[in-house]
Parts: sequence; structure tokens; C-alpha cells
Amino acid sequence: MLSTVRSSFALAATTLALTGGLAVAGPGHADVHGAQSATDRASAVLSLTDASAASSRKIRIRGTQVALRECPRTSCRVDTRVSHTTVRAYCQTNQRTSKVSGNKWWTKATLLSGSDPAWVSNHYVHTAAPKVPRLPSC
Repeated sequence: MLSTVRSSFALAATTLALTGGLAVAGPGHADVHGAQSATDRASAVLSLTDASAASSRKIRIRGTQVALRECPRTSCRVDTRVSHTTVRAYCQTNQRTSKVSGNKWWTKATLLSGSDPAWVSNHYVHTAAPKVPRLPSC
């Protein structure tokens, strides 16, 4: 239910922002459990919509049941799981992340069919060693 509310709010905020009816600024902040508020998630969606379309690229996720998370740490809530699929990547970071099999880099991505932004460890990204080539930092 909470995920549905977040998704609905993010979609509404994106629509309003694109039509000039809403200004959302500032970084998204997580609570002590790693969860972000609906406002922070909407801000993340707006950031991807506005600035990242030109710098995004498709990447291949290798593995089964790979977690796409709310933040770039293994302690964060899992948004969804994917297996051997392609996603749209926007940027990557190694700041305030957790290592997965020795790789500290994480990529912010969305499903090709559309989704809220989520994070995947670069350990599961095909050709990322340790970074995804030609993908900017977040």
C-alpha cells in the first residue's frame, strides 16, 4: 500500500512539475531505516526526468533475483527484484554505499517499462568493473 501511495505521489509530482505547477528541490534524505519520504522520492523522479534523459544509457543486469533498492546500500529496502534484464541507468556512485563482493559502486536505474528510480550494485551490472563505462557520477 505504501509503495502504491509513493508511486502515485511521484507520478502526480512529476506531472505537476512538467506542467510548471510544482517546484521540488534539494537532495532526497532517508530516515534511519533507509526509507525515503514520498516527497524525497518525487524529488528523485524529477531529477531523473529533468536532467538525466540525455546522459542515460541501457545496461544489462546479470544474475537472478537481483535487488533494486531505495538507496545504494544492502541495508535499504528492496523495491523490486529482477533477473537477467536490461534497465535504464542514469548515474553511479561509490559515496555512502555498501560493498557487494568487493565492489562499492552502485548505479541509479529505472526499469525500461517505467518505475521509480532504484539502486543496483555494480557487481550485478554486465561490463562494470568496478564502474559502468561512460556513465556519469551522481
